[in-house]
Amino acid sequence: MPWYAVEDLDDALDATKSLLTPFDARQWLKLALVVFFLGNASSGSSWTAGSSTDAPPDAPPGPAGPTGVEVDLPFAFGEVLPVVLGIVAVALVVGLVYSLVGSVMEFVFVESLRRQRVRIRPYADQHFGQALRLFAFRVALGLLVVVPVLGILASVVSFAGGQPGFSVGLLAVFVPLLIFLGIAVAVVDGFTTNFVVPVMILKNVGILDGWRRFWPALTGQWEQYGVYVLVRFGLALAVGLLASVVGGIVGALLAAPLAVVGVLAVPAFGGPAALLSNPVAVAVAVALLLGYLALLTAALSLVFVPVQTYLRYHALLVLGDTESDFDLIPELRRDVRETG
Repeated sequence: MPWYAVEDLDDALDATKSLLTPFDARQWLKLALVVFFLGNASSGSSWTAGSSTDAPPDAPPGPAGPTGVEVDLPFAFGEVLPVVLGIVAVALVVGLVYSLVGSVMEFVFVESLRRQRVRIRPYADQHFGQALRLFAFRVALGLLVVVPVLGILASVVSFAGGQPGFSVGLLAVFVPLLIFLGIAVAVVDGFTTNFVVPVMILKNVGILDGWRRFWPALTGQWEQYGVYVLVRFGLALAVGLLASVVGGIVGALLAAPLAVVGVLAVPAFGGPAALLSNPVAVAVAVALLLGYLALLTAALSLVFVPVQTYLRYHALLVLGDTESDFDLIPELRRDVRETG
């Protein structure tokens, strides 16, 4: 029995070449804009900041946590709490808007690959109602992981409140639950993006009807889709390695100006402790960080246009092979296989 996910690897490459060659800068930039909102070319950044001061010899010891470790923050938590809550609220709104636009771009991307022509506004207008349903579905999926996340936060609060035993119990319950739900949500969202969205486009239906129509193909050809998951996992590892290398290089180049600003700004504000105790400085630093991440994502989107195009063509080819009634690209499939 042929495994479509394996056989379609070469066909997906030929399909990608047919769309991206000869090179068209305008079309490439449009696809980069779409990929930017798909959120697939991403990088992570981590940083730590803080300081500690010892109490003078004749001063009474500060409050100790349950482990006996003295904690001395360079600022009062109540002073920065409004700023923290404001940042969280803004980040939540920005994330929801980004996700909404990304849901629209899922349909724009598939239509562009299907028609071999990138047109953002017409495709977005055509599928806006379906995109809203996809957005609501994704929000519902995201809410599934809220409960274990809140449980883990509660464990942190319990630990800080001097109840380490209760905290460990919460972690023992909610960490495995978070892992399980995280994997399940990722798999469902991946199948929705790669297979249900094309069905929604082809049959002009909503997200639930799309899943109902796709479900018989998924259960009837579960071996094919199981192999697809394995192949896609391997491709994800390769893409992740590439993203790490490229993201590291691009990120370092973009971070250099911010590093210079930081070196100059921290002493000007009186050091890290004074900087962290200044709500305006914290807000500006967060804004610069978000701007850096947005710029980095935009730069990576340009680089990863062919990667995301290849991955989505691969999924469309597998979908059409498992169920001919869901084939969005029959002519392109025939062309690449005849020439191949």
